[in-house]
Order: sequence, then C-alpha cells, then structure tokens
Amino acid sequence: MRSSRTILFHRFSLLPALLPILLTASIFVSPVVAQAVQADAQSASLSLKERLFVFDRVWRLVNDRYYDPAFNGADWKAVRRRYQLRIAAAHSDEAFYDQLEQMVRELHDAHTRVLDPWKKRLRDKSQTVSVGIMLSEIEGQPTVIGVDLADVPARLGVQPGMILRTIDGQAVAARLSELREQIGTSSSERATRLLIYFKLLDGQPGTSAKLTFARTDATGQAIESGSALSMISVISVISVPAMRHLVPAEAEVAARTLPSGFGYLQLSRWKQPAPALIREALEKLRNAPGLIIDLRGNGGGEVRVVAEISSYFFAGKTSLGRFIKRSGKPVEITAGREGGQRYSGPLIILVNEASGSGSELFSAALQDNGRAVIVGQQTCGCVLAAAREKLPGGGELNLSVFDYRSPRGRRLEGDGVIPDQVIPLKLADLRQHRDPALAEAEKILQEQSAAKLKATRAAR
Repeated sequence: MRSSRTILFHRFSLLPALLPILLTASIFVSPVVAQAVQADAQSASLSLKERLFVFDRVWRLVNDRYYDPAFNGADWKAVRRRYQLRIAAAHSDEAFYDQLEQMVRELHDAHTRVLDPWKKRLRDKSQTVSVGIMLSEIEGQPTVIGVDLADVPARLGVQPGMILRTIDGQAVAARLSELREQIGTSSSERATRLLIYFKLLDGQPGTSAKLTFARTDATGQAIESGSALSMISVISVISVPAMRHLVPAEAEVAARTLPSGFGYLQLSRWKQPAPALIREALEKLRNAPGLIIDLRGNGGGEVRVVAEISSYFFAGKTSLGRFIKRSGKPVEITAGREGGQRYSGPLIILVNEASGSGSELFSAALQDNGRAVIVGQQTCGCVLAAAREKLPGGGELNLSVFDYRSPRGRRLEGDGVIPDQVIPLKLADLRQHRDPALAEAEKILQEQSAAKLKATRAAR
C-alpha cells in the first residue's frame, strides 16, 4: 500500500531571486474574503483534551521518526516536560500552535515545523501573504531587494537598495531583535536570518502596515576629498502604506536569450509543473552556447521534481547523492538515462542565501559531478528531507526524516553549497540595478567558449 506521506523540501523562505526578476503579479484579497478563508481553515476551536492529544502526537512523531536520534543536541524528554505545561496554559488555538512551533524549533532545524490549519490551507492552495516588497539583510541593513511593480509601495517610490527603518512606528532594529529572540537558531545563521525577515512583515491578509524607508539621494554637487571628487549624498525618508494580500506561490520559469547569446533560465521552486516548463524552455534554448540557471531565492520543493529536472542535464544515470535514514542506512538518489539529456552545453548555476534545500541538492550534485560552475553566495544550509504528517484539527507537522550527503559525501545541512565564484551582494549594486553574479556567470561562459575555440584550433 502506498504511503500517504509526501517527501518534500520545505520552502520556508518566499524571497524571490534578485532583480531584475520581479514578483508575480499580486492578487488582492479583501479582508472579508481573507476572514472567510481563515474561518474555513479553523472552523472550531480545539478543546484542552484535543490540544494535549495533538501535542502528544507531535512529540511522539519527532521522538520516533526524527532523522537524528540525538535530536540535534536537544533533550527531547525535557522538552516534553517543559512544553506540556505551556500547552495546557494556552488561551487560544493561535497560542497553542505557537507553542507547538516553538517546541519543534528546539531542534534547530529549518525543515521541521508545525503548520496551523490556516497556514496549511495557504500552502495547499499555493498561496502566501505579501506586501509587495522583499527584504533581506545587506551590509548589515534591512534592505529592499525586490519590489512588485504593480503594488502600492513601488508606485509610491520604494526601490531596491532602500533601507527599512520603521514598521507602524516601531524601529525595525527593535523588531528584528524581538524576532531573533522568538525564533532562536535554525539550521544555519543564514536560515535564521531568512526566517526572521520572512516574519518581519508577516500578517493576516487584509491588514495593513505603515512602512518608513531611508534612501540615499545624490545632490549633484561635487566635493573634493583628498585628490578625488565625489558626489554629496543626502539621506531622505519616505513613508508608505502597505496592504497584506495573498499572492500565488507556484512554480514559475523565466527563460530568455541574453544579449551575449547565452541562455538564461530561472526557476522559482521545485514543484509541478516545473519539469514540463523547464523542458519547454530548454527546447527554445537548445542552441545556446552556454546556459545560466538562476536559483536565487528558490528555497526548495519536492525531491522527485529535483531528480526529474536534473536528468535533463546528464547523458546517463548519475548519482545525485544519498539520503541517510535514522538507522544510518543510505538511500541512493539518481537521475538521468541514456537518451534523456536535453541540454549538454556548459552550465552556470546562480545561488544566494535564500537558495535552499532542493536548490542546494541540485547545485551540489551538478557541482560534484563537474557538470556546472556555481556562482553567487553561500546557500542556506537547509538540506534535510521532510515528511508531511497530518494532525487532528487540521494542522500539519513537517518532520525531517532524512539527512543528505552529496555525491562526494558532503553534508550540506548547516554548511550549504560554497560557490566556485563567491560574489557578494552590495547596496550599491541594488541601487544601480546591477547584477554582478549574472555578469560573472556570463564572463565565465565567455572564457570557457574562448578556451574551447582555442583548443579546437590547436588540434587542427
């Protein structure tokens, strides 16, 4: 009998790839509709007896099936004793699920988490909540890295490179400190940072927030600094209203031929119908002398989708690494078959801190097999495989049941993928709409093409 569990890579971060890639056009949902959807997902409050049953179910699933019998150093029996009292004191379902989530965070694992019925419903509908901007920490500052051009913040002047200063009058630095205390530590410092920034503007659809941004404006006046001239910069502040609304969180593919002649392909997440979309894109780009695959902001998806897409780049059966069960027994992951390769040219993969899980498996597998050069920033380090377990009352536990080793035996959880060419993102690049990682990828492909041409001529 086939198991009802679905093995997946949890996409905890919904940050998209860096500009010039933009958000999917948002779909506004009125407060009335949002409340109706939430009421449908949470139609009845759980009794104390039901909450204690769900709590016991979550604890036992972790105790019996978690991939690490040492629970990442957590004293899991002590965790049970501590949280049982908190669960009994929860005054609402929201507080109850918050306590469950805090309990599994004791494992310091980005994949293991609890979804309340509302969050599960959003996930099942491939939706998430957005205010039309994307934030990340750049040079120590809470920075806009992307905007939805159709949304209010962009229309009122919010641009990449601006620094978020306040949310509803509260200093962002204070809010970030609160969230760090609440979230604790995850799979890596990068994973922790992603979780914090995801929750920074999180909230119910139909609610609003007043955001204040700082921007640097050049005055056009030159001043002498030593023997050099530089522009005077002035910091100005803008305040904008932002409405939280639902946006689709589906697999999307962007593909085009760059002015250099190389192909460019971006994948938002590893889920259906991504394989068909990638096949179609590769057919259009089959004659490109080199291909750049952009996985920045792609936080993961389903293992089978990663394996299917990986097969498009190998001429025969190839190892993608192996999963490690709690018992220590390995499960080999393979992709590729004779005649199944759809693109055989040089590959560059772009990654950043928000490239997680399935994106890390794909990148590490192609890197270890000598199939691609990795460019960008160190990835999330969130590489465990999780199973979905339904909970009484409509919630869900995502539970890490497998560790992962790359084809060369690297453990990526915590460490992530180290690019062959590390290209840090800087505030100046965002403000000038520059993409240094993409530029470096094109440079590498050009050098490879020149070296290949030289070798061909020498062989004649």
